[in-house]
Amino acid sequence: MELLGRIIYGKCASGDWKPIKALSNRPAFSNLFIADDLLLFARADSTNCRSVRDAIDEFCMVFGQKVNTTKSKVYFSSNIEREQRMELCNILGFRSTANLGSYPGFPLRHASSSNQDLSFIIDRVKQKLVGWKANLLSFAGHRILIQASISAIPSYVMQINHLPSRISDNLDRLSRNFLWGTCETKRKIHWIGWAKVTRPKEEGGLGLQTTKGRNLVYLAKPN
Repeated sequence: MELLGRIIYGKCASGDWKPIKALSNRPAFSNLFIADDLLLFARADSTNCRSVRDAIDEFCMVFGQKVNTTKSKVYFSSNIEREQRMELCNILGFRSTANLGSYPGFPLRHASSSNQDLSFIIDRVKQKLVGWKANLLSFAGHRILIQASISAIPSYVMQINHLPSRISDNLDRLSRNFLWGTCETKRKIHWIGWAKVTRPKEEGGLGLQTTKGRNLVYLAKPN
């Protein structure tokens, strides 16, 4: 990938490849290498797309490789007309997509993303908790399993997304129900309110965190 990076840098330096900016006062960027995956960023016009295609072809010619067109997609901003998208896709040799997909296993969020894309978090936590028989665990065991499930499964997504209230509330509901032994076939009394349960142990709580609170902490961490 080092050679490809140099090729891209050369085209950017010559002005044939115009990098993009996420914000007007931020540095421009043209590529992102992640393990064996590659993201390329350029202005949506024929000149830039030809430069992108030329850079890919030059790299492939040196190493005798070919691009997997079935796994390569082009994502356009919403202000690009359909006819222009088709023209640019023909230059690049890749199909257009309205969804960025996932990496690694988590959906990449963008302007047209739906909150439904994050519903898989609820399903994963539910599967993790349902896999244990509540009557085989002590109350302390319930708390530990809740911490393990809620901490491990959604933590990556929480670092890059502000979860919708619907997702946060559902995750807290799963935790509450599992803590007190409530399930679809049996309801049990929740003897202590969730606000008290989520207090630190020093204040009489169990040290569990609300989903919204953990999400805000993750987002507040510096990169």
